[in-house]
Amino acid sequence: NTKQEETIMTLVRLQNPRNEVRARIAEWKPAADITEHEDGFTVALDLPGFTKENLQVRSHEGILSVKGERSRTENEEENFFRHYERPAGTFERTFKIPDYIESDKIEASYENGVLTLGLKKKEEAKPRLIDVK
Repeated sequence: NTKQEETIMTLVRLQNPRNEVRARIAEWKPAADITEHEDGFTVALDLPGFTKENLQVRSHEGILSVKGERSRTENEEENFFRHYERPAGTFERTFKIPDYIESDKIEASYENGVLTLGLKKKEEAKPRLIDVK
């Protein structure tokens, strides 16, 4: 180890003790924002470094699940020092789908590292204006 590597590792240990980093990676779940609007809900998950091919979205028995896998790319010959904090491997997030959502019309799109899910409300669940007579 060079003096520079020792200094870097000391800083890393001070910021994130080894056990804390391992625990965080083992429990890796991407962040999700859920917003409601008149027609339904939008779920946005931060998934940088993925491709559409290594993401799976599934709806089954009232549960919406998102699974994915991100692999770590490294070139052993060019890397003299490595310290990883960005999680790699598989993850799964699950969400309960309310009864008033049309589960057969859920849409998914992936762009710029964000997976966006669109959940549409059934017509009877949408707010409606009632005429006063």
